[in-house]
Amino acid sequence: MGELITRFYDVLLSIYIYNEYTGYIELEKLLAAIIQKHPEEKEFIAAVQKHTDDERKHYMMFKNYFTKNERMPFIVTDKYGYIDLFVKHIFKVKIEELDKNSIINNNEMFFKLCRLIMMTEFRGLKQVKTLLNNSLIKKNETLFKIFKVIEKDEPSHCYPYQYWLKKSDSHMPLLKEKLTDLWIHYSLMIIKVPVLLFNGKLKRMTEFY
Repeated sequence: MGELITRFYDVLLSIYIYNEYTGYIELEKLLAAIIQKHPEEKEFIAAVQKHTDDERKHYMMFKNYFTKNERMPFIVTDKYGYIDLFVKHIFKVKIEELDKNSIINNNEMFFKLCRLIMMTEFRGLKQVKTLLNNSLIKKNETLFKIFKVIEKDEPSHCYPYQYWLKKSDSHMPLLKEKLTDLWIHYSLMIIKVPVLLFNGKLKRMTEFY
């Protein structure tokens, strides 16, 4: 039973570390585009900068967890990346193929990206609250502390993009975007995570991202 619980922790954190890494790498590109296009928007830039820094911090917390336990994360792909899946379904391209400079110069595209980031972060906030009530997370003091940090940071990640949409008189998420959010969430929780948990052939990374 102890081995299964440890595997649950490692599968969960393998997904998290992938998402945190992808998050800060892509946010760095977006931040550079925002600074170039809207250098006067100091408050917005500072908020996106904090979001980027927090994603990197969260990545390092998960990396340190694996390092201290002398294990590596499992190999997961973009099929387990929340924002990866959102971008794929809404923009019809892989996240690394998004041209942030082109998007920042197209209001409708930028509004769409803001909605996706905002929805991803709101979903992340709900998920971390669920995890903090999970008995397995509660019994692991180190993981509980990590997720408490994330819970504290997460709200500030949602509101900059919501602020920008309201400031620009753009609409909130469309029905298609809401349905996509629900599908990604429940397909991960009900199908994809259990598949990883019981996949005996799942291999671990040989080095960190």
